[in-house]
This record gives sequence, C-alpha cells and structure tokens, in this order.
Amino acid sequence: MLRRFRPFLSSRHKYVAVVALLVLLVLVRGLPFGSHRQDADVGDRPRYLYRSAFRENPDTAYERQLSEALRDIERRQVALHGKGGPSETIWQIILGKEPSAEHRGADSLQFQEKNPEWAYKLVTTEWAEEFVTITLSSIPGLASLYHAYPHHVLRADLLRYLILWYHGGYYADGDIFPARSIKECPSLQDSVFETEDPDISLVVGIEIDEPFASPQKMRDWHWVRSYSFIQYTIFAPRRFSPLLREVIVRVLSHTKRHLDESNIFLGARYNELTTLEITGPGVFTDAILDVLSNTLPASHPFVSESVAADKGLGDLISPSTGGLTERVTWAPFHRISDPRCAKGMEAKNGAELGGLCVLPVNAWGNGQRHSGAENFQSAHACVNHRFGGTWKPWKQTWKKYLFG
Repeated sequence: MLRRFRPFLSSRHKYVAVVALLVLLVLVRGLPFGSHRQDADVGDRPRYLYRSAFRENPDTAYERQLSEALRDIERRQVALHGKGGPSETIWQIILGKEPSAEHRGADSLQFQEKNPEWAYKLVTTEWAEEFVTITLSSIPGLASLYHAYPHHVLRADLLRYLILWYHGGYYADGDIFPARSIKECPSLQDSVFETEDPDISLVVGIEIDEPFASPQKMRDWHWVRSYSFIQYTIFAPRRFSPLLREVIVRVLSHTKRHLDESNIFLGARYNELTTLEITGPGVFTDAILDVLSNTLPASHPFVSESVAADKGLGDLISPSTGGLTERVTWAPFHRISDPRCAKGMEAKNGAELGGLCVLPVNAWGNGQRHSGAENFQSAHACVNHRFGGTWKPWKQTWKKYLFG
C-alpha cells in the first residue's frame, strides 16, 4: 500500500523560514504605507513649530565666525564682479563616479535638454574638492568637516547649499524628471519670473505638509517633523542668498557638534534622523523659518498668521517668561495653492532677508501620497521626483536595514 506523501521541513529549514518571516515583518512594518488605521492618521492638534535638539545650546561663537567668513567672501566677490544679474545655470551632483550618460540617467539628460537656454554644470568629485578646498578655503573648518562625512549623500547636501549660495542657479537631484521647462513652470511664472529683476534670492518647494499628522503616521512615514521644505530641487535666482548663508552656517555647526559628541572609537555615525537634521530637509527648513522670523517685522502677514494659528496651542509661549514669541512658523505655508513670497525689501531695517518664495506642493512635490499632493500628471507639476532615496534604510538591503 502506497503511503501518502507528507511534505516536511528539516529543523534547519524551519529556522531559515522563521528568520525570513521575521525579516519580512520588520521590513513591512518599516515601510511608509499599508495597514495603519485611518483614525490614526490625524492627531488632536496641529504642529506648526518643531524645535531641533541641535538648536539647544548651539556653538554661537563658531556660528558667528562662519557667518562672518561667508560675508567676507560675498563682499570680495561683489567688489570684484558686482552683484550680477539673475543666475541661469542648472547644477547637478555626481560624487564617487566618473560622469557618463549611463551614470547620469535619462532624467538628468532630459533636464538639460528641456532647458537649452540654461547653462548646465555637472559637479564631480574632483570639481567639488577644488571648490571646497581652494575657492572656499577661508571658511573655517569647511574642508575638514566636508571630508569627515562618511557618505556622499551628506557631502552632496552641503555642496548644493554652497554652490547655490556662491554661484546661484537651479539645483536638481539626478532623479528629477522635468515635467516642463523651468521658465514654463506656472508657479515660477507667477512669482520670480514676473519681473526681470526679482527681489528674491531663494525659491523652495513643499515636501511634507501634514501638521495634523498623528504620532503613528509620523512613525509610519519616518518623519522627524510634520512639515518640511524640499531640498532635492532648489532655485537661487541670485548669488549670496542670506537664507542659504544661514543654512550653510547651521549645517557646518551641526556637523561639528555631531563629530565632537561622537564616540572616540566608533566615530560619528549617521542614521536617517541625523542625516535629516544635520544636512538634509530638517536643518534646511529650520534655517529658512528662523531667518524669516529674525528679519520680518511683527506686522508681516507671515508673522501675524503664525501667531494667530498658535492660539490655543501655546507653542509660541515662552516657558521661562510666559510671553509670546512673535515668529514665523509653518502655518503660513499650510495648504497653499499659490506661491507665497516675502521680498527682500520687506525685511525690517538693518535686517538681511534676500527674499524668499515658497511654491505650493504640486509644483515640485507632486506624486506623493500625503500633503494634498496630486499625481505626476498634475496641471501644476513642474518637476517629478522619482524618489530614489537609496540612502534611506528601507531602500537598502535587509541586512543593511536591520544591522546598519
């Protein structure tokens, strides 16, 4: 009599199967989608202000030294070449590889082809080295901090700020697809391209606009804060933006602090959180909001709207004095449908703003599953970001994700 075949697993196979299942569960739980309940998406209050731990007891002496060194460079360049007109150069960065059509990819090539009237510059490792160590050699600590980064993504973050501050122009990551040419972008036509001489030194887009996000949604999406500006695409119509100057100061200051506080044997380690806060969208967003707060008068709409939105929340109430801090928060940029700009001339007497325009989410941040974003085919879309994000833990191999 034939016996019925019964499949079985050896102890070794069972062990492998269990480990594989656990790994799969960990990876799925870490992904920013899926099974969280709809009622877990919304918190009981909005968050328009985030306080970074890196701004607690910052090294103000080093930051003043950096700011003055940057200003010295600005003064020397203006004395030699004048202020100059609008900058029309497209910048992209490729580090650690020899530049080629294959390495650039179709999106990068098409970005250049779709904007033939703009100059194009691909920043290589060699070019960046000379820029940092020779052109900007007077910035204290820049070269050593730049070389201390363990990953190219950190260097690329800092480089885009330095390049746009020093040269001006339009920066785009290599995985940015041009939905239309730069000058055909509706949001830019309605803001900086309205005039040939705009009083604007920096244009940013919106990436995250979820001030009502619940703690669960924050965990699901790996968000440090519930709002942020985009830094995978940045436009500096003019050189020497005071906003970018402050971004650079903060990035270098935060990097130095991270190094100083790191383990003497293991060195400075950068996970997703520290990358976002030291060189990425976190420090970029905070610096811009703080410059607006320090330069705009209390009567400016950005300030008054921020204060009004804080009623009942108390984030702007000083815990030490009990007084109200009149500053700019995320509130003026929540769910905007048109560009919101503050021109340089709107700064209070003696303050340097340079002018800022914030574009609505669908200009540069379309294609996301949050923040009110439409799809890539949105009528407002100017670029589409493919969101490669290979530096992020959940984009890497399971071993890298689990064990670093």
